[in-house]
Amino acid sequence: MVVALPHQRLGLDPVPELSELQKTGPLHEYDTEPGLDGRRQWLVTGYDEVREILADAGRFSSMRPVDDEAERAWLPGILQAYDPPEHTRLRGTVTRANTVRRIENLRPRVEEIVEECLDDFESMGSPADFVRNAAWPIPALIACDFLGVPRDDQAELSRMFRDSRESRIPRQRNLSGLGIVNYARNLATRARRDPGEGMIGGIVREHGDEVTDEELAGLAEGIMIGAVEQMASQLAIAVLLLVTHPAQMAVLRERPELANGATEEVLRYASIVETPSPRTALVDMRIAGREIHAGDVLTCSILAVNRARGDRFDITRSNPDHIAFGHGIHHCIGAPLARLQLRVALPAVVRRFPSLRPAVPEEDLRFKPGRPAPFAVEELPLEW
Repeated sequence: MVVALPHQRLGLDPVPELSELQKTGPLHEYDTEPGLDGRRQWLVTGYDEVREILADAGRFSSMRPVDDEAERAWLPGILQAYDPPEHTRLRGTVTRANTVRRIENLRPRVEEIVEECLDDFESMGSPADFVRNAAWPIPALIACDFLGVPRDDQAELSRMFRDSRESRIPRQRNLSGLGIVNYARNLATRARRDPGEGMIGGIVREHGDEVTDEELAGLAEGIMIGAVEQMASQLAIAVLLLVTHPAQMAVLRERPELANGATEEVLRYASIVETPSPRTALVDMRIAGREIHAGDVLTCSILAVNRARGDRFDITRSNPDHIAFGHGIHHCIGAPLARLQLRVALPAVVRRFPSLRPAVPEEDLRFKPGRPAPFAVEELPLEW
């Protein structure tokens, strides 16, 4: 049976229809969306099935499904647009910079940036919008340091990131978005001449002959946007979860050693990336009793499978298992940096603002849908 796609939320929660659909089975054929040439489409809501599909790059492609290869939208350097063996080559150039050990070495600078941005947030006076005044600048400044953006450029680039998504003026959004693209290209060009200490310079030093200029610029752009936009969304949603669960916030304030568990529970409970890029079946196969044909498009619901692991927000959960960062070869390359930021920022927020609470009723908050951009709250007015 073909169903309408109830892949939506009410606030932070999946709509009841999605939960009910999930109970009927792990795969669901749904009405075709425009732009995919009438291909049969499936929503995957089973945990094991999602992991199987995302882990199998031999049977499933993450590239845009088109019949004419000339129509394929090629995005140099954007890892999600590649299949092996090109994906293997390109991802290998960034893997070393994103090891847990290397990221942990950034902790002192991350702590410094978090405290400075929370100083600025506090200086705004209560109430203040956490999204604009903390959730955007914290990851923007961290990403700039990580990538090797000169300090003199960081404030302006941080502003462009925020305005490219948050400005209510369309022309300003467009100009800021173009500014980010141009800056990424210039950053890659400078790194070719003088690699410096940032991630992009590290790619040039260690793998410069393996990547084209276009791929290097695409890597810089993709990593910047992911590290800032997704992290800004995640940080704001994490703080929203804490202030709307004051008992949990009090536990974290009293037991800051729970920061790791709180981070994993936030990632699991309110997955901001609701689905990874759709996968296209490359061969005929059978999954969970359903016949999948070559050319079928499968959308894996991270939102559904993560929330099904537990429908109560609990930072003391002993095993907050989740796939918020995806699975398989496209597992988020920025996961170690994202985790570090949450592990630093969340205890700092609850320590510095013990009476932090929403300044508006929860039902008045406005959310941005999670496809194709990350799920996000538009504004988060807080008082203390």
